[in-house]
Amino acid sequence: MVSGDRAMPSTDEAPKAPQNSADNLLIKTWLHNRGENTRRAYESDVRAFLAHVGKTLPEVTAPDLQNWFDSLTGADATRRRKLMAVKSLLSYGAAMEMLPRDVGPAVRVPKMRDSLHERILTQEQVRNLIDGETDPRRRTMLRVLYATGLRISELCAVRWKDLKRRQQGGVAHVFGKGGKNRTVEIPAKVWKEIVALRVDSRPEAPMVPGHDGGPLSVDAVHRSVKRAAKRAGLPSQVSAHWLRHAYASHMQDNGAPAHVVQQQLGHTSLATTTRYSHAREGAGAGKFLDL
Repeated sequence: MVSGDRAMPSTDEAPKAPQNSADNLLIKTWLHNRGENTRRAYESDVRAFLAHVGKTLPEVTAPDLQNWFDSLTGADATRRRKLMAVKSLLSYGAAMEMLPRDVGPAVRVPKMRDSLHERILTQEQVRNLIDGETDPRRRTMLRVLYATGLRISELCAVRWKDLKRRQQGGVAHVFGKGGKNRTVEIPAKVWKEIVALRVDSRPEAPMVPGHDGGPLSVDAVHRSVKRAAKRAGLPSQVSAHWLRHAYASHMQDNGAPAHVVQQQLGHTSLATTTRYSHAREGAGAGKFLDL
């Protein structure tokens, strides 16, 4: 090794970021009030960045950021997410006067090819995925994911105290991504299936219980979707989030106003929702979905 060069970390051991109390405070305040999953992912990204450059945040230069980004491997979407996390932290630190400057503009966030259409299942594929599940509890779980557009973590978190019956179906009060609350409509057919599953009358009981009657875990739902997709002959990449994509696309294909779909999904921007209207040609889920 040439004198003065920094030894590269072993590929078998993840590099560790230098511990600095000022950096830790900045990262903590930057992550304040973000959702648990976002906090975990963003902190992992910025810690890996600091470990790579081997400097504290105030010492980071534009070439450090550029060299780090050039070193990233993996999917374009992952590289883009990591860059956006680090740029966000640097911008926040400079705005709060906790960093001397923002070197984030040294690297532009690369544009990505929109591959959303590749992750949109047809309505027939969704029906095959759901109807091929013989276990009533898991079949209801799959139908709820599709009929509401809930994220997998949101599905696992909904309790009966969050539900309210309506004349046609019901509604779920969801605490979602970014700490935002929204009301999601549940079609009448799906509501009946949810009610039929209920064996625990307590308000804290889960909307869709696990095999032991307790709350579902994210991993359990993920595995169930994967198994159902395999039975239906669908690509191995299919996940619970594909059902959310399908919900957004099929609702708009069948005439649902974009702003209604936006509210149901909890999208901050209407532009995010209208992406689905271009993915495939073509108010409440009970009116627009073939369940």
